[in-house]
Amino acid sequence: MKTSQLKQAVICGAMLLGSTIVSAEVLTLQRTYELAQQNDPQWAAAKNTYQANQQVIDQNRSGLLPQINLTVNYRQNDVEYEDLGDDDYDSHGYSANLRQPLFRLDNWHTYKVGKALDSQYSAEFQNTTEVFYLRVVSRYLDVLRANANLTYRKAEQEAIARQLEQSKQRFEVGLVAITDVHEAQAAYDVAVSSRISAESDQFVALRLLETITGATVENVVDIRKDLAVTVPEPLDVNLWIERALANNANLQAAIYAAEAAQQNYKSQRGKHAPTLDLVGTHNYSSTDAQSLATGGTSPDTTSNIIGLELEIPLYSGGAISASRRQSQYQFLAAQDLEHQARRETIQDVTNFYQLTIANVAEVTARKQSTNSAKVALEATQAGYEAGTRTIVDVLNVQRNLFQNERDYTNARFDYVLNSLRLKRVAGMLTEEELLTLEQWMER
Repeated sequence: MKTSQLKQAVICGAMLLGSTIVSAEVLTLQRTYELAQQNDPQWAAAKNTYQANQQVIDQNRSGLLPQINLTVNYRQNDVEYEDLGDDDYDSHGYSANLRQPLFRLDNWHTYKVGKALDSQYSAEFQNTTEVFYLRVVSRYLDVLRANANLTYRKAEQEAIARQLEQSKQRFEVGLVAITDVHEAQAAYDVAVSSRISAESDQFVALRLLETITGATVENVVDIRKDLAVTVPEPLDVNLWIERALANNANLQAAIYAAEAAQQNYKSQRGKHAPTLDLVGTHNYSSTDAQSLATGGTSPDTTSNIIGLELEIPLYSGGAISASRRQSQYQFLAAQDLEHQARRETIQDVTNFYQLTIANVAEVTARKQSTNSAKVALEATQAGYEAGTRTIVDVLNVQRNLFQNERDYTNARFDYVLNSLRLKRVAGMLTEEELLTLEQWMER
């Protein structure tokens, strides 16, 4: 879908929702996070999926525990005896059966599969939680970026409008040629178009934030310009890699997935082994049938049986062998995915470490270049007044100033996002870490 089509879809969706959403809020990051926890469908689905996955260990443990069944029966019987006539009678009874596995190698490893899967699902949920944190911050920063871009586009339009009006006045008194007016008018038309696009971007960013908060968002609170921008601590990429290899949730999930696959392979291989169960049965039956021996009613019967049952699998059509081979390849594939996750973790840590350092330098450079652009604009405007610079020079320097201000703002937001991404891949991103940004909000 093209960007313009996406914007149209979001705008139309927001208009349809407008009738059901009544109050608008100006959100802080903490309030955004709280609302997303309550209302984001993707987060709710992740929590319910995790709760569902937690049941696997109880399911896999069941093969080691007793199996008890109770069967109750009632029958109406119609029996024909040769030379003795018919006998119609009722019978009823019940049977209680107990089976306690004593040695089932496959079930033991199936239980260990459940333990590994439980750890895998916990690591996956931790990874999902950290991604949720980043998604909240990213949506929040998208609104701030859109706000800043709109602010600069408006300021740019207003500055060029003043320049256009000044050019018209100077043309009327013969100080400049008509080309100056045309140049300023063209620049103004572009600025108007850019401002309209920026308004659309802001609208879309606000609506996307609403999709995770479930609230009508009027705007968000900005981050102060004096946000502390510091290099990663410790300033050693190898130490960050060590932390990530020990704590990265996605890598931990891959490790446990490989362990689960290994135990599943052992379980399938264990199906070749004999099984030994303790079995017990209690039976009771009663009938009002006539005894052929005594001529009276047959007595009630009760029986208790206990014993051991040994089963030796000999041949099952090749199904067990095929399952064993299949699980072996699945284990090898899981190991490959673990290796991939390990490499990706190292690569991600290295990338975000370098990006964070680069962002720190960029913020400093962009701040300085913005200050320099302001000085350059003042000098160029003075030159234009003196007749040594043209209107094109002024417009270009103005455009450069506003571009520098946008870049400076984006550099600060990129630093925030990449520093959090670094902590996520290192397994250090927590709710408390996320909400430390709240102290840098404007009041």
